[in-house]
Amino acid sequence: MKQNTHPASAPTVFTCSNCKAEIATVSTKQSPTSIDVCSNCHPAYTGKTLNKAFGSRVDSFNDRYNRKK
Repeated sequence: MKQNTHPASAPTVFTCSNCKAEIATVSTKQSPTSIDVCSNCHPAYTGKTLNKAFGSRVDSFNDRYNRKK
């Protein structure tokens, strides 16, 4: 195999700019590095998602055309 084809990787600490959590990993980027959202504060991982249930497709059709139920 060819030598020196991959960039050098080193231990790096990523800091979440939202909740200030630190995540240690190996990356080609140098420390200090920040990320916008991590698994500690992302709504999909924390279960705090805004689940907007609008009803069925028939209900949305009736609402759109002002039909009575």
